[in-house]
Amino acid sequence: MRRPRGDALINLFSIRNWLKILPAILVLSHSATLSAAAPNSAQGLIDFDHAIGLVAASHEQQFCLSIKNGKLKSGQALTLVWIPISDVKQTAEIRSATVRKLLTGSCDAVNSVGGDAAYDLDALNLDTGKIYIAIVGSHADLRILHGVVEGKLDSRNSVSFRACSGMEGLHFSVWTGGALKEKPVWHRYYYLGYDVEPTCKDTDFEERAK
Repeated sequence: MRRPRGDALINLFSIRNWLKILPAILVLSHSATLSAAAPNSAQGLIDFDHAIGLVAASHEQQFCLSIKNGKLKSGQALTLVWIPISDVKQTAEIRSATVRKLLTGSCDAVNSVGGDAAYDLDALNLDTGKIYIAIVGSHADLRILHGVVEGKLDSRNSVSFRACSGMEGLHFSVWTGGALKEKPVWHRYYYLGYDVEPTCKDTDFEERAK
């Protein structure tokens, strides 16, 4: 019997080693695919409490995000929603921004709540007089229909965004379930420090869906 030549032995050795490590490579590749497909959770569902916050201009005219999430990285994309509150004919807006850096302090000491993190943003073409609802990630499914911003943030039912005024501040909320079975899934109050004309209704303060 002829013995394999040297180059044949090398090829045989390489093939055997490749067959040993191939299963591990496939497992890692599958895990990476799952992670990319569902970055927020194993089911691909966002956590409303940690994925939604408020963006407002600071005293330095820089835009600052307040959100109960201290793990956002520089460059993280954000989708911004602005809802008109007054009776004046205004159009809702959907805009975008990116995280620049995590701040050591709060965006606004008066409106900071427990668990808040503050981020400086790269935000173009935003109005310093407006307060925006910010959703972590790019959400192309959001749309403006009959003055209402709605759409899907994950695989669940569509959500809609609301804003209304109290006596001295603004209430921002996100709702799911449609017109007949709608439930609030996120709410935040922003104190203005001066009297405003109330536009909120009792239904704007329904108990949040669990």
